[in-house]
Amino acid sequence: MTPPSNDSTERSDPVRLVCLVALVASHGLLRLAERYLPEFLSALGYGPIVVGALVTLGFGVAATASEHSSGVTGDESATPLETTATAVLSTVLAAVGLFAWAGSPALDTLLGTPLSALGWLAIGVVLLQAWHVAGPARGLWPVDTRVGAPPASETDADDAALEPAESPRKTTVPDRRTRIVVGALGVGAAAVFSTAAVASADAVGAGFALVAAAGAAVTLVGAVALGTVRERLPLLGGRPVTDDRDRDQQEADSSLTVVRRAVSQLPDRRRWAVIGDALVRVAIAGIAPFLILLVVEYRAIALSIGGLSLAPAAVFGLFVLAEATGAIVGAVAFPALASHVDRRALLAGGLTAVSLLPMALVAAPASAVVVAGLFGLLGLRTAIAPLRPTVGASAAAAPVPGSGLPGEVRTAVRAAVVPAPLVGGLLYAIDPLAAFTAATTVGLIGVRELARAFTFDGYR
Repeated sequence: MTPPSNDSTERSDPVRLVCLVALVASHGLLRLAERYLPEFLSALGYGPIVVGALVTLGFGVAATASEHSSGVTGDESATPLETTATAVLSTVLAAVGLFAWAGSPALDTLLGTPLSALGWLAIGVVLLQAWHVAGPARGLWPVDTRVGAPPASETDADDAALEPAESPRKTTVPDRRTRIVVGALGVGAAAVFSTAAVASADAVGAGFALVAAAGAAVTLVGAVALGTVRERLPLLGGRPVTDDRDRDQQEADSSLTVVRRAVSQLPDRRRWAVIGDALVRVAIAGIAPFLILLVVEYRAIALSIGGLSLAPAAVFGLFVLAEATGAIVGAVAFPALASHVDRRALLAGGLTAVSLLPMALVAAPASAVVVAGLFGLLGLRTAIAPLRPTVGASAAAAPVPGSGLPGEVRTAVRAAVVPAPLVGGLLYAIDPLAAFTAATTVGLIGVRELARAFTFDGYR
């Protein structure tokens, strides 16, 4: 009689199941809290410049932590105890960060601290970067374009497509489409929860506090469950490990001179492709924090379903659900698209569509259905993520051939994205149309640079 497989035992282990469900739920609630934070700040009386400054702070902390990380979660030499301890610590810090957000208006009174609500929100931003840099649920989302995300390794096109943030060496290799579905459904469920929370609350502040507190509570459950799992590798289908390029990146001298030299040493068409994709990343990072402000305040898009009326802040949760749906569709569809569509055309067309979306969101009719469709298209950028030079391109999948980017170049891209939210906040404070127009302009300039790589003389 054949003994039961380890995979079957792992799936039936109630501790592992509790841990997985908790991590998926907290992953979704954490992302939803981040999406609602700008509107919460607005309700507290702060403007878009403060929003941009806080997001830039988070990006900077994540980039710095990723650059100087010892790579315990990704190092093949790390023991299971070290791996689990890092995952548990990042989860606990994320929970504390969410609690700081949930109680930010009242913590000064309760604790007698000199910090304002803004100070507690800033502390929460910093703490939450542990989840983004070393959190155990990083592989549960179809694509990760965070500043602190590690580069994808050189693997086959399907591996890069399904999870561009992970390297190919795995201790177990299940169908990663399953994890994509689980992660996207986690964010989708959180979007529904946030919609209900904000719709039922008397004010945005109360709804945000409910989302953040629920996320913190669920994340603590995940931390406790994760701490009881001796070996977390099979939990999410394998441990992400850093390859030689990642280790070189952590040790690289990131001075401006070294970065310039590394960029100048790239072949022309690769340099143009990297610059073009980086500009699109900067454009989207610059306006992403202000999508909720656009929906709630600038466009004021409400929705009535039968006898139920949803305020714009609640409708935004449904828009995030549409984006999550688009993300899962794009990630799962990439292998088929890559095999039937010219990869250069797919990348150029996808980046063009992403670049035009900011202006489309401003110019579209104030219809919840239309705007939900645009959010879905925004999520569909996962369909081109494996092809993007600065996100997930592998040697096999890259439309512009070449080896992995030097660590210095990746450092430069991360550094370029960091100030984008602050610049976007400054422009949004002048006029929302200025911020979204600038984002579209920068994105299209990036597409033009990418086109230079494809039309370079001698390119075949």
